[in-house]
Amino acid sequence: MSEMYLICLCVNNFRCYACSFSSADADQSCLTITNQTHTVACPYTYCTIVRQEFLDPEGVVASFTRGCEERPAYLNHEVEDFNFRTFFRACTSSLCNIGNGIQSVVGGVLSPRPEYNGENLLVPGTGLPSHAGHVKAASSILLLSVILAYLF
Repeated sequence: MSEMYLICLCVNNFRCYACSFSSADADQSCLTITNQTHTVACPYTYCTIVRQEFLDPEGVVASFTRGCEERPAYLNHEVEDFNFRTFFRACTSSLCNIGNGIQSVVGGVLSPRPEYNGENLLVPGTGLPSHAGHVKAASSILLLSVILAYLF
């Protein structure tokens, strides 16, 4: 089993930057991509960045991670709680997890790999315009009136 996993990693051309640090670490070089930034062959779909900042003092990085994930919690989203603001970034092209993690990553299309070449289905009636509730109520009243007229 481990031999097969090793073969998959060697054949895969999808690569991601991979590094991390926390506020306790003196080395925060992971924030900036250089020729020395570590890369990994990624067997999954997404290159990711997770940047967590303290709210007080504002903007100070608590932790920062660049990596490779199969199913990230969020693709490009910000979450704030009482202590932290966390930026989640994901992309799907090799070495696309660049940047400081605040801006959404670019260079990757968030689409499935391998590419889906099928047709899109258009399903009518999946959304309701703002006035649809009134139309639905009027239709229900009309239907009720027809049923009552038939019964009496």
